[in-house]
Amino acid sequence: MTSPSSEVAVAIPLKVWQDPQGDVVLHASRKECAIYFGCWIEAGIPADYLCCLRFHYAWAVRGFSLEMLPYEIEELSYRSSIYYVENSRFLKSAVEQRARDYPQWLSWDGKIYRHYVVSGHDNYFDIIASGYTEQVMQRGEANDLAYLIE
Repeated sequence: MTSPSSEVAVAIPLKVWQDPQGDVVLHASRKECAIYFGCWIEAGIPADYLCCLRFHYAWAVRGFSLEMLPYEIEELSYRSSIYYVENSRFLKSAVEQRARDYPQWLSWDGKIYRHYVVSGHDNYFDIIASGYTEQVMQRGEANDLAYLIE
């Protein structure tokens, strides 16, 4: 049983099957936040496309070169997923910092933000955003990210 203050990662199923041994790559700037990774079509058989997760209104990102997530993981029942974190200390501290730096922010920004986690084999990223979209990117569109599916 988890305590009310525990950070719990809740799985969100993906439409694609993320390569569980693959890398996840973050491209983040003030205007965009996207994560890319290779996919499988069957167990151990790489797909000829990448997945691109585009995060909406992302304003806080951090990454770790660690394999294990520091959150309690809700039982995983999906072939491939990302997570959102309930009771997130990262979200709480990021909101507090942003409100301190931009006090008027709370009065004009009506978005609801979540703490998302995207993990690869040996790294993961925490992202504060209002949502995301999942899209397939064919090999011809992958350019310098094609190595993720080679």
